Amino acid sequence: MSTSKYIARLIGPLFLIMGLGMVVEGDTVRALSVEFLSNLSLIYLAGMLALVAGLAIVNAHNLWVADWRILITILGWLSIIGGVVRLLFPSKVQALGTGMIAHPYAMIIGGIVVLVLGAILAWAGYEHLWHEDEKPRSTINPAAKPVAKTAAKTSRAPAARKAARKTARKATARKTTTARKTAKRAPRRRS
Repeated sequence: MSTSKYIARLIGPLFLIMGLGMVVEGDTVRALSVEFLSNLSLIYLAGMLALVAGLAIVNAHNLWVADWRILITILGWLSIIGGVVRLLFPSKVQALGTGMIAHPYAMIIGGIVVLVLGAILAWAGYEHLWHEDEKPRSTINPAAKPVAKTAAKTSRAPAARKAARKTARKATARKTTTARKTAKRAPRRRS
């Protein structure tokens, strides 16, 4: 599985459920946000977590390509920027966040955006689940032929090892025989 699909499998369902919660339970999420923004320590902690998550994503997946994978890269960079801003300016984040959630449609608009991003990433990450049955029989196991060839090569390996051992034994026997003949020819010295 590629890194893109792996990260999409993590972020997609999270965003999907978060976005659904923001749309369905907007008042509850607004109350949670007000509570969160009232505590600078939580903003600072969220900044640390966002920075670490963003750095992890960008280090593993910094692809600037023209398909769905760019969403992961952009989310990683946005997470880094958001983490840095929360760590350096927690009071400004508090003021900005309080102003944003005061808007009556903020939770619905934000929820729809997060829901759509989550749906795209979850679809891309788990796409193989609903496309697996549509594959033709010949492409279900494309690695079958190379495995068979490899198995054939592997099955010949013991024979090759056996032949090499036999040759080595013959060479050793020749050396031993030559050494004995040489010893017989040499005159013995008496002391």
